[in-house]
Amino acid sequence: MQNIFWFISIAIISLVSTAYTIYMKRDTYKVSTLLVFYFYMAGLTWICEFTVLGLFNAYSYKTGLFIDPWAQNLLGHLLLNTTFYPSAAIIVVTSSRRHAWIAFFTALFTFSDYLYVHLGVYDHHWWRYYMTFITVSVLMVIAYKWFDRMNQRRYGLTRAITFFFVAMLIIHTPAPILLLLEKQYYKLDFINNICGNLYLSSILIIFFYHVIEAFLLILFTCVLKKWYWSIVPFFISIVAQSIFVKMNILIMEGGWNFAWTLIIYEIFIAIFILFEKNTLKPRLN
Repeated sequence: MQNIFWFISIAIISLVSTAYTIYMKRDTYKVSTLLVFYFYMAGLTWICEFTVLGLFNAYSYKTGLFIDPWAQNLLGHLLLNTTFYPSAAIIVVTSSRRHAWIAFFTALFTFSDYLYVHLGVYDHHWWRYYMTFITVSVLMVIAYKWFDRMNQRRYGLTRAITFFFVAMLIIHTPAPILLLLEKQYYKLDFINNICGNLYLSSILIIFFYHVIEAFLLILFTCVLKKWYWSIVPFFISIVAQSIFVKMNILIMEGGWNFAWTLIIYEIFIAIFILFEKNTLKPRLN
């Protein structure tokens, strides 16, 4: 059986569970609020994964679809961390028995960790099972505490932090997909020399850039609320990506056109802005 089956299975089960939970809780919470929280948790998980996997090579995914090990890691990350963790968080925060669900998911994730290592579709380097146990427990506690805070304080720093993680998820999404499709990649010689892998160095470069871009996006949408400030992130993205091309940091492959990259990135920025403007609105007194 193809290794990718095990990753897709978890992703599908997670998405179905999320859809079912949101549907069942639609009268208790706004669907848009639950979607904001789902994206927030996915963005938070991405940053955690970037740290332990991208920077410190804690473990590896073996999806079987690519020869390059970091391409496999990237695909495994996209499938699991965009679905498994945020789905569990949605179930935890919408339940009246939060601690019981936290215990359940902590056990489930640790068992899944063990099972996937046993099946040979996932390898530990310096990561250990108890680290999975602790990580899941901490993330689930953060989830329900932040969900309550997010609902009670839909303004100021709480709103800005929430949408920062949402922004990271949305604006960064095209980069790994285009990289895996071999349409484009990013390179800086000193980072390439340190990493020794095109996929890893490319993601490190664009991820750090998107952290900065997400911060600026929040500044011009959540903090500076006038509509005309929302134009600035589009300008920043176009200028930054154009500079990357001019400096040979952004490289196109296989007939891919830079204009298509710009269109895709601007569409995702627009999606975030529309999402931020129309969700998690402060309650009127």
